[in-house]
Amino acid sequence: MPTSTTCMASSPPEPPFDQLGGDATLLDQSWDAVLATLDARVAQLLPACLHFAEQTPALLADGLSYEQRIGERGLVAMRRDSLHDLYGALMWLRWPRTKWAIHQGQLAGIRAHGAKRRSRHQQALAHIDEAGLVVASHDASLFEALHAHDWAGLLGARRSDWSAACVRVLGHALFELRRTRPHDLLAGKVIGVQVPSAWRPDAGGLAALDACVAQALLDGRAAADPKDLPTLPLAAVPDWDPRNADPAFIASAPCFRPRPAARKYAPWLLLPTTNN
Repeated sequence: MPTSTTCMASSPPEPPFDQLGGDATLLDQSWDAVLATLDARVAQLLPACLHFAEQTPALLADGLSYEQRIGERGLVAMRRDSLHDLYGALMWLRWPRTKWAIHQGQLAGIRAHGAKRRSRHQQALAHIDEAGLVVASHDASLFEALHAHDWAGLLGARRSDWSAACVRVLGHALFELRRTRPHDLLAGKVIGVQVPSAWRPDAGGLAALDACVAQALLDGRAAADPKDLPTLPLAAVPDWDPRNADPAFIASAPCFRPRPAARKYAPWLLLPTTNN
């Protein structure tokens, strides 16, 4: 575990940690410095006066749940030296609108059902929050193959198609598990977004992707139910696992499961051209 003197060692540059960009330098700083930096950054990104706060007994004395504390006090509680919470905070910086939409959905569920029950919608939001992946591509047939669980095709005849796709981690638990258990066969729940051919994963393009996913979460087009979400093994992304070049690995690894019988996933999203 990290300590308050040194938060943790730098994340490796390989995928998916390269998606953290300059924020990866936070992993070398002390806990107090990290908390201060995160707090200043998130205040610039979100108009809701949101702040990160260390989870102390005094903070917990308010009796609120995690989501209620965000909604009522504008505080995102973070456990000291928690790798899980640190990656969660970094996702607030990378996906501010989407994380806010997830929070809004969870808070609405708490107000409707109480803090100790989760609706199907809340369960789906939790899956995205912890283990979500956003896949962007201009090729609709890639999403069709993904929905069909055509792993052999996606990593065989269609392997080159991945070069035109952008896979981004949203779920902070995936980062934590990838770091602490790098050989595990992890999988994430996918929100697919069909983007125009001119779309690029630069700052503007990723901001548009964040806005698109956030709006779909708010209006129920994405993550309305856990069964709406297709699963993507991280080992199915060519650049993320060299083993997926071996047909025997694809045929035998338990992460490459067939689609459940009669399962029909929610349609992938379309990125409005006006957002580019």
